[in-house]
Amino acid sequence: MKFIAKSGTPRAYAEWCAEVAGTHQADWRNVRSSEKRQVLASMIAEQGGLCAYTMRRIDEQSSHVEHVKPQSRCREDHAGSDLDYGNLVACFPRDGQEASCRYGAHRKGGWWDDDGARFVSPLHPVCEQVFRFRLDGEIEVIDDRIEAKTTIDVLGLDNTSLTEDRRRVIEEFIFGPTRSDPMTPAAAQRALDRICDRTHDGTFREFCVVLRAALQAHLQRLTRLQQRRRHARRNR
Repeated sequence: MKFIAKSGTPRAYAEWCAEVAGTHQADWRNVRSSEKRQVLASMIAEQGGLCAYTMRRIDEQSSHVEHVKPQSRCREDHAGSDLDYGNLVACFPRDGQEASCRYGAHRKGGWWDDDGARFVSPLHPVCEQVFRFRLDGEIEVIDDRIEAKTTIDVLGLDNTSLTEDRRRVIEEFIFGPTRSDPMTPAAAQRALDRICDRTHDGTFREFCVVLRAALQAHLQRLTRLQQRRRHARRNR
């Protein structure tokens, strides 16, 4: 999961929300399609083209507007609060494709136990520090944090298909297309220094946080290998 720094509310959407404020029209279900498209495009841009929950690559054809706190719960707590742009993110898959996806936003659905206290939101900076990714794409919890464990289960972040996607991206990036040309320490360090930076078109690399962890693990493994070799030479 990558931290999302929210930007300003899209102008047309903000104007529509102002027009309906305090009326029965102040409901996400009443937002016009043109404003919804603007909201989705704005969020994809601020998220660097990555799904808020899975870090998969998304665009306007492969994603939908997701309420971190489910919109039904928002309306129960305060009428009109389901319009809050600060609670909206873009997620895979697009509307109508939910049946083919068993992880992420579709799996979460309307879950919101304990008012979200046990959910790691991509809108909070801590989200990048509570999960660990291995070279094989597996996700683990750091420091045995219960909210991280719950989030993995709620979003299905350990789903076999998603894990395989992460493993494939790691292997191709670090070990090359044929999986036989591993990065040197220098190349891995250079990549690590910029792997989570935006590219020239404003996007992030797919699974960038996963790749950051994999590069760190790769460098650690190379360091251990070098130490063993030096030790072996000294003991000849």
